Amino acid sequence: MPSRRTPRRVRTLRPWRTSLPALITLCVASGTHASAAERADAEPVAAASTPAPPAARELPAISVSASATADPTVGYQPRTTSIAGGDNRSIKEIPQSVAVVSSSVMQDQQARSLDDALGNISGVTQTNTLGGTRDAFIKRGFGSNNDGSVLVDGVRTPVLHSYLATIDRVEVLKGPASLLYGMQDPGGVINLVTRKPEDAFGGSISASRTSHGGSSATFDLTGPLGKPGQVAGGTLAFRLTGQYDTSRYWRSFGRQRDALIAPALSWHDANTSIDVSYQYVDYTTPFDRGTVLVNGQLDDALRYRRYEEAWSQSTGIQETLRARVEHRFSDAWRVRATYGWGRDRYDQYITRATAFNSTTGALTRSSDANLGRNDSDQIATLGLLGNVTLAGMNHAIYIGGEYERQRSFRGDTIRGKATKGFNLYDPVYDLLAPGGTPNPKQSDSRSLVHAYSTIVQDSVKLTDRLTAVGGLRWENWQQESGMGRPFAFADRSRGSVWLPQFGLAYALTPALTAYANVSRSFKPNVATNVAAPLAPEYGRVLEAGLKFSLKPAITGTLAVYQIDKRNVAVTVGDLTSTIGTARSRGIELDVAGQITRHLSVIGSYAYTNATDRDSNTPLTNVARHTGSLFAVYDTAIANLPGRWRFGGGARLVGARSGDTANSFTLPGYVTVDAFAAYETTIGKFPTRFQLNVKNLLDKTYYPSSNNNLIIAVGEPRLVTLTTTVSF
Repeated sequence: MPSRRTPRRVRTLRPWRTSLPALITLCVASGTHASAAERADAEPVAAASTPAPPAARELPAISVSASATADPTVGYQPRTTSIAGGDNRSIKEIPQSVAVVSSSVMQDQQARSLDDALGNISGVTQTNTLGGTRDAFIKRGFGSNNDGSVLVDGVRTPVLHSYLATIDRVEVLKGPASLLYGMQDPGGVINLVTRKPEDAFGGSISASRTSHGGSSATFDLTGPLGKPGQVAGGTLAFRLTGQYDTSRYWRSFGRQRDALIAPALSWHDANTSIDVSYQYVDYTTPFDRGTVLVNGQLDDALRYRRYEEAWSQSTGIQETLRARVEHRFSDAWRVRATYGWGRDRYDQYITRATAFNSTTGALTRSSDANLGRNDSDQIATLGLLGNVTLAGMNHAIYIGGEYERQRSFRGDTIRGKATKGFNLYDPVYDLLAPGGTPNPKQSDSRSLVHAYSTIVQDSVKLTDRLTAVGGLRWENWQQESGMGRPFAFADRSRGSVWLPQFGLAYALTPALTAYANVSRSFKPNVATNVAAPLAPEYGRVLEAGLKFSLKPAITGTLAVYQIDKRNVAVTVGDLTSTIGTARSRGIELDVAGQITRHLSVIGSYAYTNATDRDSNTPLTNVARHTGSLFAVYDTAIANLPGRWRFGGGARLVGARSGDTANSFTLPGYVTVDAFAAYETTIGKFPTRFQLNVKNLLDKTYYPSSNNNLIIAVGEPRLVTLTTTVSF
């Protein structure tokens, strides 16, 4: 007879999951050398005007000026980025809004997900995560859980969820990025920059434990292979990162596990560099649709109560491969080739809610599944980069071509019969069995997109103060999609589009730059569940703003923009269609860096007014007001060795429309986080002990929704203790 006890989780046994923890344990036990990556990212602190006490001198503070380092970030402060072109450029010279979450910020906050990191960036919020299995972000009012806006080292990736074990920093380029990155929404792209192999030997090992019964172990090793300059006439280096993470799911029942291994190689001589990296992730995550509306309201008493069965989960294997070759012909010209490949193979077992009676608590459910999912993407680029002087002006030129192939496949599609007998107010589990008979009309769903592009971009230094950036992309694309047994096409279309972009940046003073840009975006609407082929989405952006620097080391961007987008795709039930046109207008502020000798901050604010212009209603999951502020204080304490870091902050997300019909509103919320870290040296090894508390006030909140039966529930208070030893 069914019981009310917590149901037993369906176990998935994989030999890989036992091998990685063993490897991590071996590395810890053998004392394998690793680098002090954390120390390289330590917050810059100006030299004291008076002698420091002995305790403070043990780990001395350093002084770093803006001109003294080529590092993309220093502490919390971003300096340069390559996300807006082929070369690293000062963020102040880019006529577009760019925000960065540095490695120091990510370490202090102990960011466990991309959503954690992006909470520091203006205008970025969560949207429908498909049961918590996908990264899903709205940027400036637009975005979805499969929009292709997440890049890794500048290369699009098809993976559903990003893992941060290999990530050094997160960059966000606001507004259309189609000139450089092709098929994209107009809101922007998110670039994850990985840690690269280093010529010096080093690394770190770390372990953590959470209040939700979670534990994690990570190692990160890097160093040379062979003698410098003597491997095929150059220097060969490696990096190897591994992580095993497991946690009891905080809502009712379930368990989350992932195992990651990521090797990378880098070879370079005086004129040529070759970088190759690979990442493999074996994962299982609960498929949690969240909660439901009760009498048109959200009931916080249901915060921990799931309506799914224990077998509701997503299990898969994620792989990515990236390669980059660059050769310098002269001081002025070089050629670069890149290749990226990614694949995510997974099965999803889903408990779907189809109807709810608020009075009785009766919830009608079905047993669904998407089996044999296989999403893949290949992208190759070849480009010529030049830094030349023409007509007395400096030009940074990029001329290139790109090929991309996106493929998505779903094998067995199971849509179970609606079943009654479950009461959300007094749940009895094990009433619904997983699996069932595949639906032949919805199975074997396929979509394929090919795109060929030619890109020209030129950044011209017109005067000492004025920089112009212009470019043009021609993209030729073709797509086909359909499903069924026998297979039937739903869409077979092709076309081409010109995508221009132009911007100006003018230095009003050395500390203040004004900029403006106009650009266009393009993205095919690929869906198999359509009544008729969908026209591509097109976007246009007008943006202007100010970029500023404040002493000692604060940088920021204030931007205003308007985005117009047509042929916006929305999915209601099992059918995808377009709503016509949408407009987003907003103001954004991002600030990061060092305020005083000991105090650093990262903060943001965004006002976003995004509406469906046909119905004059708000777009789903778009908050009118969002903001964040996080500060850290770095100091030494008398008579104690080492250094201390204390920090905390808050994130505000305003009210949002809960569905496309605007039938309900998600309430706004504020969450508070805090941390304390102690850095010392044990023996020869820099060691860091860190305590983080997320959602310190244990706020019940709802970050996103899809409809009245699918409303995501925010995670409660989470305490994490982490120990990191560097070598």
